[in-house]
Amino acid sequence: MPLDGCERGCARSWVLGRSSGTRETSQAGPWNAIDCPDGLARCEAGVVSVSVLATVPQPCSGPQAQCACPWEVIGECERGCTVDGLDLVVDRRLARAQLCAPPAGAAPLARPTTAARAAPCEEGQRYACRGGFVVECVSSSSVGLCDRGCYAEGASIDDDGIGREAAFALLCSH
Repeated sequence: MPLDGCERGCARSWVLGRSSGTRETSQAGPWNAIDCPDGLARCEAGVVSVSVLATVPQPCSGPQAQCACPWEVIGECERGCTVDGLDLVVDRRLARAQLCAPPAGAAPLARPTTAARAAPCEEGQRYACRGGFVVECVSSSSVGLCDRGCYAEGASIDDDGIGREAAFALLCSH
């Protein structure tokens, strides 16, 4: 029976390495590891960072920074974060605009609407943006209309501590 992902002769090398007391490692990567996501953005203390795709072997014996999932700083906010510490799935080109607090005197990003029934959200979502409407998932009702539409159709927030105004700022296109 052939071994999946094994080049010719690798099983023999592995068996010989095990019997001689040396350990042969595969190029496929560690068996026990944390897969770090790509496509998350976060704003903390006015600094916007995006996650970087990576695999961190476990257990990790290096320094703490080497054993944690990597984040790349992409900019600072003039007026701080809309919400501090929230992870949001957003394209890195839009991360700073979506996560930083809007400038003073900026036009509103959304108008409140009378609560209209909307399709239910996915489990765990607090707010979702669909068809330009911000939906409050607990009540399955649209609570705001984004003036420029959603920054991404279907974008959502899972944090229960987020209020409507913050949801408008995070989910509506800037």
